[in-house]
Amino acid sequence: MSYDLVWYCLLMFAATVAGGIITLVRRWSDERLHLFLSFGAGIFLGAVFYHLLPEVMHQESMNRAGLFILAGYLLIFFVERILLHSGEGHAHGHLVVSITVLIGLSVHSLMEGLGLAVAMTDPELGRVLFISILAHKVPAALSLVSLMVLAGQSRRRIWFGLLFFAATAPIGALVLAPIVDLGSPDQLWQITGIVTGSFLYVATADLLPEVFHTRDRRWVNLLLMLAGIMLMSLLSTHSGHN
Repeated sequence: MSYDLVWYCLLMFAATVAGGIITLVRRWSDERLHLFLSFGAGIFLGAVFYHLLPEVMHQESMNRAGLFILAGYLLIFFVERILLHSGEGHAHGHLVVSITVLIGLSVHSLMEGLGLAVAMTDPELGRVLFISILAHKVPAALSLVSLMVLAGQSRRRIWFGLLFFAATAPIGALVLAPIVDLGSPDQLWQITGIVTGSFLYVATADLLPEVFHTRDRRWVNLLLMLAGIMLMSLLSTHSGHN
């Protein structure tokens, strides 16, 4: 196992926890939390269109790739709107979204950890991918914790969710990578397709409506969303997705 990979995993864990702590160090107003979510919505959209979709659509079978993306989208729709929807108000909606985001981010993070372990066969490529992953861990954790705070979850549950999310990339790199058959990438891109669909749903059906549900600060929210998209675009350029 690469010594650099272990250090990268420690840094990813620390950076993710630090991103979540930004939201926990003080009691932010709902207005400020929604500003965080605006940036987070941009991160999600950028992740979908600059990182995940190109990766999945690069596969030979476009039709199959589209089916897995659609499956991920409909899966989250079914869980949110059919299984968990109970009309218990806005806080309940935030709770459902925060759980969905935690699951989606964690699965994606596991895939990132696996990808980083594979990329470490080329130290330069591994370094670039590590920087790309690290840069969006902080805003992703910030968005996740913001949603959990808006949902009124206890500090204990928020800390559990944050630490769980922070641990997933290291688990993917250090635990799953040695035991997964990396010579058969079919399962990996299929899972990535499902995650792509889930991210697309969360961004368009949950985060964007939440951010723009009032006309207040809409231009500030728009600029922050575009900033999140731009960040993911820059990371895509440097990580070689384009």
